[in-house]
Amino acid sequence: MFVITGASGRTGRAAAEHLLAAGHRVRAVGRSAQRLAGLAARGAEVREADPADPVALTDAFRGADGVYAVIQPNYLPDHPDFGAFQDQVAASLTEAVAESGVTRVVGLSSWGAEHAGGTGPVKGLHRFEQRLSAVPGVDTLWLRAGYFMENLLDHLGTARTHHRISAPFEPGLPLPLVCTRDVGARAGELLATGDWHGTEILELQGERDVSMREAVHVIAEAVGADDFTYERTSLADFHAGLLAAGVSADVAAMMAEAGEAINARHIRMRQPRTARTSTPTSVERFVADEFAPRFRTAHPAEGD
Repeated sequence: MFVITGASGRTGRAAAEHLLAAGHRVRAVGRSAQRLAGLAARGAEVREADPADPVALTDAFRGADGVYAVIQPNYLPDHPDFGAFQDQVAASLTEAVAESGVTRVVGLSSWGAEHAGGTGPVKGLHRFEQRLSAVPGVDTLWLRAGYFMENLLDHLGTARTHHRISAPFEPGLPLPLVCTRDVGARAGELLATGDWHGTEILELQGERDVSMREAVHVIAEAVGADDFTYERTSLADFHAGLLAAGVSADVAAMMAEAGEAINARHIRMRQPRTARTSTPTSVERFVADEFAPRFRTAHPAEGD
């Protein structure tokens, strides 16, 4: 029996699906049973639990052979203190692991989590790693995932309207773009095998490093438009744009700090790229499967 927290999220759902496909029993945990109906239909046991409720989580974790521990990155636009939210959920998950007797945990973290500061929301994951790794008698593997390919979907609006994608990253900066589906599948695989001891770190770097300039070129080819451009925005404009969009001052400052850290290589991968640190989905496959179909829905007359 493996427990998947955040099972309605992208990586959690993928982890649960991987384990179910391999014939394992899965207990899917989330805020809403309705959002977990798809996993229930595939045979998962569903548990409703608020991630900040250690009593409910402890009950969900009991009897499990392993847990996928996730602080879902719900950057709520009006969240006044996202770091406090991260700490609250981290404390809840840690207490549940300690009280339930679980001895195997795969935790979702991020590239750059080795740093205690200067990394925006990633510093909350640094604290999460430190807190949960201190529980005695638990083998904990932290997946430090790279930059999610799904972040490209946030640009669909300007891509449709202006054939432009804007971000604060240097155009040619290599980024470890990784698909969340691959992250979840790897989490499920590792939970099932349990081939590590103590606390270990595994960076997931995607199929290859991809710059924003290259990613935009891939998108242009996929949607059949040769006038696509990448525009690097200043960090000040990026921050101001977030505020104008209704993002809280706390979250906007965090995201700007993360952008600065990535450009300065304060956030970067440390482990060598190997078969173990790489994942299969290329940016071309992601764009073809996820970005291009969404882009085309705004242009029904153009067809496929």
